[in-house]
This record gives sequence, structure tokens and C-alpha cells, in this order.
Amino acid sequence: MNTGTGFVEVTHLWAVHNPGKVIFPQGAIGQLYGGMTQGLGYALMERVDYDNGFIQATNFDEYLIPTALDVPEIVGAFVEKPFKDGPFGAKNIGEPGMIPTAPAILNAISHATGRRIRNLPANLERVLLGHDLLKEGSSMACKLGLKDKR
Repeated sequence: MNTGTGFVEVTHLWAVHNPGKVIFPQGAIGQLYGGMTQGLGYALMERVDYDNGFIQATNFDEYLIPTALDVPEIVGAFVEKPFKDGPFGAKNIGEPGMIPTAPAILNAISHATGRRIRNLPANLERVLLGHDLLKEGSSMACKLGLKDKR
């Protein structure tokens, strides 16, 4: 993390999960990696703004999600313990791969800056300044944000 600019780069992701009995290893690891990638996007990129209950980003040119170039090296593993109530002893793995990723990234940011980020995504402004420069509904967002700091 660059504490001068607020830029955060995740260089590695590690995870170990208990999916019960792994039935299809390639599919399970794909679900784990996909969930971790979604968690990365949730933590650092994906922003949803609303105006009177309507989502404002209507295209993926405004709503950012991770691409292959954004995803760091991922190392995933499983600790298998068959789940007696699951089919063939299996449990799910897609969502459990996503859920702890954003908090882990935010904890790393907190360690680097000494500040907690309470709203996602942890974009440059939130990391560096502790707040957004964007004032909802204002076309003067950058000027207003800079005016507060002068």
C-alpha cells in the first residue's frame, strides 16, 4: 500500500476452507478462487451509488469489477471434514471464499494506515483522506472535496 497516494495493491491471497467433502476438486478450487476474486472487487472496486432508490451506474464502464489483470496470485486449500447433512458430505464453497476476503484486505489497510475503512470500496479517497471526494448528486464533487481541505 502506498500511504502517500492511497493506492492499494493486493499481491497475494491465501485461504483455507472446510467445504465438507470435496467431490469435484477442480470445480471447488474454481469456486474458491472466484469467490476470493469477488471479495477483492467488493473490497477495492465495486461501488454502488443510489439516487432515490435507483442505481446510478448503468454500465460496466462505471461499475468496476476485477479483471484477470487485477487478480493477484491466489493459493487455496481445503481441510475436508464431511458434513453429515450435506449431499455426499459436501458443503458450499462459493460464498465462503468471498466473505472473509474484503475484511482481510481492510485489516491490511488498517495495519498500514492506522485507520479503519468503514465503507466499501476502499478507494483512493477513502484510504488516503478517510472520506469520499464525491458528494452524491453533485457535479462539483472534486472541487467541493478539495475545498474542504484548504
